[in-house]
Amino acid sequence: MSDSTGNQSHGQPDQPDSSGGQPPGYPTPGQQPSPYGQPPQGQQPSYSDQYAQSPYGQQSYGQPAYGQPSYGVDPDKRPGTVTAAGVITLISSGLLLLLSAIVIIGAVAARETFVDQMAGQPGMENINPDDVVSFVVVVFVIAAIWSVLAMILAVFALRRSNGARIGLVVSAALTVVLSLISITSIVSLLPLVAAVTTIVCLFAGGAGAWFSRSSDTGGGGWQSSPVA
Repeated sequence: MSDSTGNQSHGQPDQPDSSGGQPPGYPTPGQQPSPYGQPPQGQQPSYSDQYAQSPYGQQSYGQPAYGQPSYGVDPDKRPGTVTAAGVITLISSGLLLLLSAIVIIGAVAARETFVDQMAGQPGMENINPDDVVSFVVVVFVIAAIWSVLAMILAVFALRRSNGARIGLVVSAALTVVLSLISITSIVSLLPLVAAVTTIVCLFAGGAGAWFSRSSDTGGGGWQSSPVA
């Protein structure tokens, strides 16, 4: 078979032209590489090339690189453990506040009755019943104030205040100590269980990272931040 120039063609492969060009698919000497690190035409990119070409430093197959948040997950969403700690504190402190109010009102309104009843009890000969009633009132006033402070700390902790979180942990720890000292029945176990659960929840389930991100962005202290 002969071509239009009269040269014989015997099935030989195409030879490079006289200009020294390379076969298609390979860059000629001095040719600029493809933009964005793309390999020359005809070559399959390696795994490392695919990783480098991925936008935002993501790996191929849609997997985010280390340190990148997963799509669909809000890193600023409040963890469920923090919500649980706040709810437990609000409920337990609210019940203690209600009980304190009942005891204080009853002791003040019926002080004389309480004094007379205690005066006739065995073992009260050397104790002034009036002092006992005053002591009980003071104790429950302190409990009421403590309950209010714990509820305030819980609200600010739910609003991502790391300072309130620390204060709430200290309050719960003191509750644990006092509950262990004065434990007398199953009912007295309730404050102990609530306090221990609160402390655990404030450190579990990503709570520490959630509060740390607030501190890193200047949202710590008593400032609030939006939560989902």
